[in-house]
Amino acid sequence: MSIDKRIQRTNLALRNSFMDLSKIHKYRNITVKELTDNAKINRKTFYLHYDSIDDFVNTFADEMASQLLVIIAGKSLHDTLTHPGDLFDSIVDYFEQSRDFYAFIITSDDYSFLSRRVERIVCEGFATALKDEFNISQIDAYISASFIIRNTLMLFRLFEKGQVRLTKNEFKDRLIRLNQSGLKTFLN
Repeated sequence: MSIDKRIQRTNLALRNSFMDLSKIHKYRNITVKELTDNAKINRKTFYLHYDSIDDFVNTFADEMASQLLVIIAGKSLHDTLTHPGDLFDSIVDYFEQSRDFYAFIITSDDYSFLSRRVERIVCEGFATALKDEFNISQIDAYISASFIIRNTLMLFRLFEKGQVRLTKNEFKDRLIRLNQSGLKTFLN
């Protein structure tokens, strides 16, 4: 199903406006009026698509989680986990498409609720895929999925905030080693 170009332009304008405003205001201080004025969008147009600012920003998290799940579990998990470097490269490519936006959402303390939402949605979807493909218990699948997703996001946060000084290849190596060593006891 294709999305109307006008809706795409509206969403892009609102997203850009939100990013601009989030640099000068805390989340709870951004109003629909300010968001729409900055985006040059009518407030009625905003309310045609969203119920509130919370509804609007939750679409970011839902979109990010859906796209990450496609990258992580969109093909055979045996293949994905056998070639973790490819998975890492795909995730990095995804984040670099809108680096400022995604890095901001994932690393900002004020927006940690969005990061947690992404983690939860991706963990749930990934756990289901692990359970189905590796025939493991739901508990083991959820623990494994949570371990991988949280490690990946935690290392990404450390890397983005400059708390660890690593090259991209060093970062990739550590993430792969950490995730693979943790999964060995759960997956056959």
